[in-house]
Amino acid sequence: MLARFIKRLAWPAMLLTLVSPVMAGDGHEPPTNRYLSDGPWPMSHRTPYAQGSSPLPGPISASDLSGPDYVSTGVTNITLATSPVYPRPKQGYWIERFFGSMLDAQWGQPRVHWGSTFGAVYKLRDNRIVDYKLKPSGISIDNISNATSGAYTVVDKNNTFFTVDGVTILAYRDKYRDKIDSPMELRSSFTLPASSLRGDAKSDPIVGMTLLYDGRLAVATQLGTVAVIKRNFSEFWSVKLGEGDGEQVSNSIAADEKGGIYVVTEKAMYRVQWTGYALTLAEHEGAWRAEYESGEGQVAGRLGKGSGSTPSLMGNPDDDDRFVVITDGQKLSHLTLFWRDEIPNDWIQLPGTKSRRIAAQVPITFGDSSRQATVSEQSVLVRGYGAVVVSNDYRNTDGLDADNFPLFADLLDNPAITNLRNGLVVTLSQLPGIQPFGVQKFQWNPNGGLYGRGGLETAWVNKGTSCPNGIPTMSAATNTFYCVGAVAGAWTIEGLDWDTGANRFSKIIGWNPLYNSFYAGTQIDSGGTMISGTSLGVMQLDGR
Repeated sequence: MLARFIKRLAWPAMLLTLVSPVMAGDGHEPPTNRYLSDGPWPMSHRTPYAQGSSPLPGPISASDLSGPDYVSTGVTNITLATSPVYPRPKQGYWIERFFGSMLDAQWGQPRVHWGSTFGAVYKLRDNRIVDYKLKPSGISIDNISNATSGAYTVVDKNNTFFTVDGVTILAYRDKYRDKIDSPMELRSSFTLPASSLRGDAKSDPIVGMTLLYDGRLAVATQLGTVAVIKRNFSEFWSVKLGEGDGEQVSNSIAADEKGGIYVVTEKAMYRVQWTGYALTLAEHEGAWRAEYESGEGQVAGRLGKGSGSTPSLMGNPDDDDRFVVITDGQKLSHLTLFWRDEIPNDWIQLPGTKSRRIAAQVPITFGDSSRQATVSEQSVLVRGYGAVVVSNDYRNTDGLDADNFPLFADLLDNPAITNLRNGLVVTLSQLPGIQPFGVQKFQWNPNGGLYGRGGLETAWVNKGTSCPNGIPTMSAATNTFYCVGAVAGAWTIEGLDWDTGANRFSKIIGWNPLYNSFYAGTQIDSGGTMISGTSLGVMQLDGR
């Protein structure tokens, strides 16, 4: 702690420039949601567009990063949400008059990270626990069945942290407002009405969460309820996707500035439309549903059936072509793009696709055209018209599938057992005999494709890089792709050139299993710092 304090004192001017979020000069930053915290990473996947990319500079060499600083926080830490800047405590009149500027420089612009695990929430400052509290339902075995419930979070401009406990939305804040070392308190909570659900907190928990551009929260449950709620929990709207028992949702959701809420289920991609006063599935209001190739079941490492990714939005408001991007559920995974708004009048449905709304459906092979199967569970990383996927095709895990144990098929298909099996695979995923290899970038060409209306092309493939289970990111400022990787059984930070895929650096983190990213997102923080959740905590590698 002393070293960190001295570092802040020694470089005040540098800190003031590094910690302020800056817009990237590439012109591809999504529209700003003014209701979000202005921190570097205020929510899961960073913005409601869920692109996972950042305008801030990241490291360009291994020497730009310090060694890992690890803190234990509990089981699963998918993303950390960054608060707004905390104000400096004010001193007396004469001290402020004569020394205020110097004190401002020394204070810098400190923030905290809010986090959520299976059964708890926590607040970190400089990667040290400020406070830790159990959620109202506590930690229970039922949480294992609901691996992603509570994984996706938001912190708003008022520094209120929103997370989930089953079918209840929790809003936490500082007990002592504007005090960076204040303990947390539960401001309020909202439980989805039973009539809006197809089950209870165990069978139909909230999975996905985002913040709409008008400041309301949007959530999706495991069996397909989509709801919009005011942040003070005073109003609530909901719709149900699918029929009968619903359609399974296993990842988070995205939203655009026009009120579109994007949810992918085990069967279809949806745009649910928020009009400002109602939630609707009506096409004349802008909503739509498009089926995609969802596959036949759940594979090792995947959290549910169908697509393994949170929808990512490609294309900004001024762009002619705007899409929703996912990886599908076929045995040989495909990158699939859907027209986000109206389908162009001259668009001809692509051969072999289930919907005219599909703008591209391209196999992910990681450079091997003979591949018969690929898996990419992590959400698609998007910047501009570029989209990057990483391989989660774990090797030598067939013996863990239900097909090999027909007498125990029902048991192995139980959600809790399935998630335990997947957890075991992910826990071992850095081992040379299991780890997957491959990173592939695709690029939308507005003038390509079969009919000259646009097409998706492979930009590059890196066959030798392994990102075993974490969600990748990229820096627009330094034009570099990053992921938590693995080399010879050790955990690493991998850096690749965004334009070519060439290896820029590999930073060894260590062989400690506590450094396992375990589905977490790789995040770029202020000053070139890299942060990632791990299986049991959080690791931070400071920028040098």
